[in-house]
Amino acid sequence: MKRPLLAGVVLSVALLWLAWPWLRPRLWPAQGAAWLVVLDGYHRLDAAIARQDLTGEAILLITCPATGQPTTAQRLRQRVVSQRLVPPPPLVVVEQGFDTATQATALAQWLQKRQRLGQAIPRQLHLVSDSHHFPRARWAAQIAAGGYGSEVLALPVVTLAFASGSNTPSPDWPSWRDALRLQLWRATGSTGSWLAHELAAHKPAACGL
Repeated sequence: MKRPLLAGVVLSVALLWLAWPWLRPRLWPAQGAAWLVVLDGYHRLDAAIARQDLTGEAILLITCPATGQPTTAQRLRQRVVSQRLVPPPPLVVVEQGFDTATQATALAQWLQKRQRLGQAIPRQLHLVSDSHHFPRARWAAQIAAGGYGSEVLALPVVTLAFASGSNTPSPDWPSWRDALRLQLWRATGSTGSWLAHELAAHKPAACGL
């Protein structure tokens, strides 16, 4: 095979591999019912429970153990919602991940476990988070979940700062940062958090992991 042709094949395969998390849900989508996915945040879980009350969607909460979520009040509220709906929708808690990238990998591991157990993979994952947290959180989640046929849709919630009239979002990382970390994770099994030594040491401890 001539070098230009070989280079073209390698480039095409690489591009297909990079785009697969977006292509798979369009070409061969999963068939399970939609789930609400919450990446930490008390107001985010409150918003998810309120939506669950209307739609009956199950909730997956990926959280740091140190946050103490769901709180007793949130569990009671979700229990009331469940009692009104048949069958009652679950609130599944995964205590794993200390930042957006590692919580996205926790999402992938949850999907992998469902697949291994023969459980339905959600066709859509409604990601509940703050508006300034998108698109990077959605990109990270899509890269993590797309290979299982799930499409990630953003459901932004209003933060307390915005509700009080502030229009300045909290500081956030560039949108491409976690997308690159998730592609690195797909290739190597590591999100590269060790590259930021201080962050890698501080965040898991603060998270209770």
